[in-house]
Amino acid sequence: MNPFEDQVNVSSFTKIFGKKNHTVKACDCINFVAEKGFITGVLGPNGAGKSTLLKVLSGIIYASSGNISVCGKSECSEIRLITGYVPETPDLDFSLSVKETLYYEALLHGMKKNEISESVKRVVRLLELENVLSKKNSTLSKGYKQRVSLAKALVFNPKVLILDEFSGGLDPAQIVSVKKTIKAISKSCITILSTHHIDEAVSLCDFIYILHKGHIAIKGSQEEILEITGKKNIEEAFLCFTKD
Repeated sequence: MNPFEDQVNVSSFTKIFGKKNHTVKACDCINFVAEKGFITGVLGPNGAGKSTLLKVLSGIIYASSGNISVCGKSECSEIRLITGYVPETPDLDFSLSVKETLYYEALLHGMKKNEISESVKRVVRLLELENVLSKKNSTLSKGYKQRVSLAKALVFNPKVLILDEFSGGLDPAQIVSVKKTIKAISKSCITILSTHHIDEAVSLCDFIYILHKGHIAIKGSQEEILEITGKKNIEEAFLCFTKD
């Protein structure tokens, strides 16, 4: 049995964008671990490197250097097959209906046809999409687009769920509902989310990495971070490490 089958392990991950004299180091020598059954949060201001880290964990981009292991997989093509990625801005084909989107995604990830129908029904119930199942993605509200994007990531039963600023476009009631869904899902898969909203990290995450300018400023459970920093709350700790 592969000891890393239920883990994401990142060692000395660095990502550099650009060429020659025009380069930007988005992430610099990051070490990161996430495990099944827990919600791991990546907290940081805009431009901290959160999306870059999540995209490499999703197999969307390559690392410039370092080692990436997602459930024992290191090739981007293999990582994409086992990872459900929910971007900040939903990536939906506007020519398809919600139902077609979910069926197509399941087929892309190798699900058998006799499994797809039940899996689609499951995520539709989970994210309350019954009323929009036959509608084109182009006609959906921002909140529904985000929920369809999450359903798309879940329909093939991924080993890893990665959410990049998941609450964008959701109203307060939808955020509460989706948070409950994420907590339930995290029991059976590795769940990683990024946010620049401290309250989201506090309410959802078992373990938090605070990023600043491409570096990990501090990591730990909420209790560990407060003990290390001597601060009263995560907001104070966050501000302590993210001041320019």
